[in-house]
Amino acid sequence: MDRTRIQSIVLDAVAQANQTRVADQQLQLSPDAPLFGAPSPLDSLGLVALLIDIEEAFGNEGHAIVLSDERALSQSRSPFRSIPALVDYIEKLVSA
Repeated sequence: MDRTRIQSIVLDAVAQANQTRVADQQLQLSPDAPLFGAPSPLDSLGLVALLIDIEEAFGNEGHAIVLSDERALSQSRSPFRSIPALVDYIEKLVSA
């Protein structure tokens, strides 16, 4: 699976998450957007829900991945801080 497809799946999940968020809590829908932490309005519960949606989307494409595990949480820089960081992390998972 190439980086463009991974990014597309992540952005689709963000767009779906925005459908349930009020206007002033919308996530930025951009390939270089922040995801978690300042200045994103995403809280920890929202992050978990988004990660579950992303995991399911990858599962539907035949790639079973787990995003919120010890490997992700033990990194010195969170893979959840931005869309590019998350795409990088997923790219490593699907190529392993």
